[in-house]
Amino acid sequence: MSTERIVSSDIPQSHGTVATSFELTTRRIQAYAASVGDTNPHYFDDMRDGGLIGHPFLAFSFQWNSRVNPDRKSSPSSVVGVHAWTDLRLERPFREGDVITIQGETIGLEQARPGVLLVDRYWLTDTSGALVAELDNGSIMLGGTLEGDPKPAPASVLPEVEMAAEPLWIEDIFVPGDAAQIYTECAQIYNPIHTERRAALAAGLPDIMLHGSATQAMVMSKLVNRELSGDPTRVQRFYAQNRAMVMLDTNITVRCLGESTLTDGSRVFQFDTRTATGEAALDRGVLVANSAG
Repeated sequence: MSTERIVSSDIPQSHGTVATSFELTTRRIQAYAASVGDTNPHYFDDMRDGGLIGHPFLAFSFQWNSRVNPDRKSSPSSVVGVHAWTDLRLERPFREGDVITIQGETIGLEQARPGVLLVDRYWLTDTSGALVAELDNGSIMLGGTLEGDPKPAPASVLPEVEMAAEPLWIEDIFVPGDAAQIYTECAQIYNPIHTERRAALAAGLPDIMLHGSATQAMVMSKLVNRELSGDPTRVQRFYAQNRAMVMLDTNITVRCLGESTLTDGSRVFQFDTRTATGEAALDRGVLVANSAG
């Protein structure tokens, strides 16, 4: 295996990615919402009182464009990575006019069968230094070999949800043939395995597949619009594991599996998402939201 596929665990814990700032302009907020086909007025009506609200998964656009880590021997471009899981925790919504600064560090590195499991934690702050969101992102570096000792990441502790005997509801989302290209350009998240067959096949994939963050963002949109009266400002946390690949020109099926209310009044939903062939695209999904009002 070439040295380009070696991922070093010798990363100083006090160091991480270079701090990068992004302005939440009208254009950026609308473009991200368009990238996942969500026409919610919170993202598009620039005449609404208080201005536009950014889709919670804008965090991934910031994350993707801030991954420069001078301490990591293997750069993000030298090893093909696929999204494994997400734990996004929001202190407040993204709002039009915000300038968000993001910086992260590696909190976990382990050898897995397909490659190296890399877990990064990102902090997103506003101009006052206040925390807006925290993002734990797990990725598999396909074909990678870990050099050095493993560093297991802390496990996500999720709230308990009362599961229903049958899904509370089931709804399909169509993923069109150009979904990956639209997401790539509008979300500003470019990885050629999602848009170019030659890159996907060279990475050992069967074909182009939708970005894991795009699948998760589409499912979050479905949950927000169906369970939260279309109000993304209520979202506190989103957790999900990516499993089977989502191919283009297919349907995915969102299943709401249970709902509970926490002692502070927050609502918790358990969900998963199935591919057109019945495999789990997203597993162990949890959405936590503020109570209405």
